[in-house]
Amino acid sequence: MGFAENLRDIRNKRNITQEQLAQMLSVSRQTVSKWESGAGYPETEKLLFLSKELNVSLDYLFSERCHMVTRNLSSAII
Repeated sequence: MGFAENLRDIRNKRNITQEQLAQMLSVSRQTVSKWESGAGYPETEKLLFLSKELNVSLDYLFSERCHMVTRNLSSAII
């Protein structure tokens, strides 16, 4: 798990559809879908925009640890 899942989770938590994110980035919805499925990555310019607009660091976007922390917290709550 990494960028693809992080992007999808962050987008969903912000209640932004793939279509809305695509419009913000001037790309197609299919492009966002491709990123979220792990079939590709945005250009550097788009990554910087994502980081700024979603208010997350690039490290967080690419981190595999953020999902482990979320899972551990979920397990602890149950």
